[in-house]
Amino acid sequence: MHVPLRAYAEDCSITGEVALSGDRLSDFLSATTEFEVMNLSCRALDDGRVVDALFAPVLRDDLCLVIAGEPRGREDLRIWTRQYAVVARVGPYTVRGDVHAPPTIDPLRLPARRAIVAALARARGEHVAIPASAATRGATA
Repeated sequence: MHVPLRAYAEDCSITGEVALSGDRLSDFLSATTEFEVMNLSCRALDDGRVVDALFAPVLRDDLCLVIAGEPRGREDLRIWTRQYAVVARVGPYTVRGDVHAPPTIDPLRLPARRAIVAALARARGEHVAIPASAATRGATA
C-alpha cells in the first residue's frame, strides 16, 4: 500500500509516497535504515529551492520528523494508554506533543526499549532557525 510521506530533515522538507509493508509508518521506519520514496519533492528550508525526482532512496537517520497519516495500525492490537506531554529537541527542531504509554510504564523509557522511532500525537515541530510561522503540525511518527 502506498501512503503519503511528509518529513523534515535538518535542512529540507520532504514529501512523496512510500510503499508501506506493515501496519504503521512508525513500525516501517523502525524496521529499516533506508527506503525508497516515490514522487519525491525536497524543499530547502533556507531559500525554498525545490528538487523533484520520480523516486529516490532516503536514509531514515537523515530524517528528524515524520508526519504520519493513515493507516493508524490494526485496531484489534491497540491497548489503553495515557498521554504524557513531552518536549524534545530533534536536530534543529523543538517538538512538543503527547507520547502514549500504558499507565504503569515510564513513557520516557519506551523509545529505548521499543523502537528507534518515537510516535507522538498532536505534535508541533518548530525549526530553531526558522520563524514560528513556518512551524508544522501533525502526528509525527
